[in-house]
Amino acid sequence: MGRWITGLCWVLFVTVAAAAQENDLTAEDIVIQTEVDAFGLEQPFAVGVLRNQGGDAYQNITLFAEVYDADDNLIGEGLGYMVRACGEALINYALQPEHAEPFSIHLDIFEPDIEIDRVAVLAQGEAISPAEPAVIESGAISQVTDAEVVDVEWIDGTNLRYSTGCWRDVFINRPWFEYNRSTDSTEAIPHPRTDAITGQMRELLRLGDPVIFNRSFFNFAPGGRRAVYQTDLNTLATVEPDGSFARVVFDDLYNITLQGVNWHKDSGAFVAYYHGGYGDEVLYLVAHADGQAFSQHPKVAMPSQIVPGFAANGRGVVIGTTVDGVTGYYLKATTNDFTIPMFEAELPGNNWPAPFYEITAAGDRWIYIARPVDGEARLQCYNPDSLQLHDYTALPLDLETDERGWMWLSPDNQTLALAANGVNGGLWLIDLTQFAPCS
Repeated sequence: MGRWITGLCWVLFVTVAAAAQENDLTAEDIVIQTEVDAFGLEQPFAVGVLRNQGGDAYQNITLFAEVYDADDNLIGEGLGYMVRACGEALINYALQPEHAEPFSIHLDIFEPDIEIDRVAVLAQGEAISPAEPAVIESGAISQVTDAEVVDVEWIDGTNLRYSTGCWRDVFINRPWFEYNRSTDSTEAIPHPRTDAITGQMRELLRLGDPVIFNRSFFNFAPGGRRAVYQTDLNTLATVEPDGSFARVVFDDLYNITLQGVNWHKDSGAFVAYYHGGYGDEVLYLVAHADGQAFSQHPKVAMPSQIVPGFAANGRGVVIGTTVDGVTGYYLKATTNDFTIPMFEAELPGNNWPAPFYEITAAGDRWIYIARPVDGEARLQCYNPDSLQLHDYTALPLDLETDERGWMWLSPDNQTLALAANGVNGGLWLIDLTQFAPCS
C-alpha cells in the first residue's frame, strides 16, 4: 500500500443509508492506516473497498464513520469518499452492480491515545440505472478481470501473474494473482520474489524507510536474477537479490520523475521512463539488468510523446515525435538521435501502452502498437522490414488522462496481455494467432 500501515485491522460494522437498498453497499478489506500530511503530522484513515451487491448503480457516494472504543463510547468520526487505487478521489463516478472500488475516510479522533475498538460506516449514494456492460467486438479478445490491473508477468504461454492496486507502489505492496488460461481460474498468491525483500537488503541499499522503498520501483527482471531500483537520490541502479554488486545505470536524475520500468519479456533489457504528468514529453533510458546502459542519458536523448517501446537487444527504440513537421512513429537508435520514420499518425498520450518491439532469433522484426484511430482504440502491427502496417482489431481500452494502460507479449509470441487501471480498467488477453502474420 502507498500509506503507512499500523499493522492492526478492524472489521467495520456497515450501516447503509436510506438512499440505497438495504445491504446493497458493503465495506470490505478494511484496515486503519496513518499517513503524513503536509505539516508532517500522522493522520488516521479507515480504508477499504465498497462493494455494490444490488441491482442499481450508485453515484455521488459519500461515506461517514463513527469510531468507538471497547466501552462503546463515541471517540471519533470521519468523512470520506470513493478513491482510485492510488488514493485520488473518484469524480463523476457510478459504482456499478457487482463492482467494488476503494474508499478512504479521514478519522478525527476526539482525544489522543485512545484505542479504537470498532468503526461504523454510513454510505450514502444516489441510485441510478446501471450502465450497459462493455461489449468486446473481437473473438480474439477475452477478459480475465475488470479490476485495476497494473502489472503482468507471463510464466509461460498458459499461465501468468497479475497485480492490482496502485501502479506507484513497489511490487510487494500490491496484491498478486495467478491466472491459468486452460482452466480459466484465478487464485490470490504472494509474489514468488517476496522473500527476497529482506530488511538487511533494504538497509544495504538505503531503502529502509518504507516511504523511500515504496517509491523505489524495485523489481526483478522476468526470469532473471538481478533487480532494478531507484535510490533515495533518484539514481537508477541494478543489483543482486541480496543487495550486493549494485551498478549505477545513470545518476543526475534527481529533478525528473520516474513513472515506470518496462521489461522485455526474456532478454533482461528494460526501459525506464520519466515525465511530470499527462501531456508532458517522455524522457527515457534503455539498459540491461546487469547494469549496462544502452542509451544516452535521459536528459540528452531525443524525447518522445509516448512511452517508448524498445528492442530486446537494446539497440533501438520506438518513439512518437515530430520530425521535419511530420508527427508519427519513428525508430530511433538508442546511442544517438538517428531516426527512421515508420508512419505518420495521431499519437496517443503518454498514458497509453508502450509499443512492444520484438526481434526473433531468426531476425524477424515486428512492433505491436495500441493507438487511437478515428477516435477508436486499435491494435496494429508494423513490420519495419516490409514497411507494412497491419490493422488487427478494436481494443477495449478507454483511458482517462489520469489512467494508464500496458501491454506484455507472452513467451511463445502468441498472446498479448493488455491491462489498464481506472474505472474502466481490467486485464484482457489477445490471441495473435487469429490475425495475419506481421512478419
